[in-house]
Amino acid sequence: MIHIRYLSGIFLVGLWLIIKMFRTAKSDEVRIHSCKVSIKEPYTIFFISDIHNRLINDHTLAKIKDVDAVIIGGDLADRRVSGTKLAKNIKRLQTWGAPIYFIAGNNDHEFKPEPLLSYLRSNGVTPLSNEWTYIGKSGVTLSGIDPYFSEASIPALSDSHKVNILVVHEPAILKEFPDYVCDNYNLILTGHTHGGQIRLFGQGPYSRGCWKDGTHTAFLNSEGYGTSLVPLRLGTAPEVHLIRLIPR
Repeated sequence: MIHIRYLSGIFLVGLWLIIKMFRTAKSDEVRIHSCKVSIKEPYTIFFISDIHNRLINDHTLAKIKDVDAVIIGGDLADRRVSGTKLAKNIKRLQTWGAPIYFIAGNNDHEFKPEPLLSYLRSNGVTPLSNEWTYIGKSGVTLSGIDPYFSEASIPALSDSHKVNILVVHEPAILKEFPDYVCDNYNLILTGHTHGGQIRLFGQGPYSRGCWKDGTHTAFLNSEGYGTSLVPLRLGTAPEVHLIRLIPR
């Protein structure tokens, strides 16, 4: 009898933990960051990465106002994502009428209904594959490193730009380039790690996501919005980010 009660207790605790992990994976947090740069007027960026097979919560987006640009930091899709779901997510990211930019992640090539990059272009999203573009009216540039659809390289920048932002899906890729490369950027945005996604006793395959203020360069590693492999999270949080560029 005691043995049966013991097993029942383990089963109930395990069931409770799985439900908790599932609910956590379906929640979200809006993280707000600020970065002082050489800009005349404030500029707000909505950053989201690692959406994978998740449908973005439109109620969360409805609470956010005045977005100047949307940046998707990779893994917008994977083999599980249908064309219908991807179209819904893009439409939801068009909530603010702001331009949307996409930098590829390691799972995006798995999207099968049609070539992802051409699909995004035809639906109003600008992919950046080892190239840069101006965003905003105050000399802000956005660069994207893409080692998945092409060979990774750092987009060339001139010294005339006031504010430079770099996005690369996997933060480890930055180690392939000389350290001084990062000094060209005021802000670096990354994802991929999911903060470890499932952490036991505080330990996981990756470190937790973070925001770091630097003397010249601020750095963000997002824990991402969706999940890979299993729709569960423990000790990590699904998150999106509002990054406010503020005049010095």
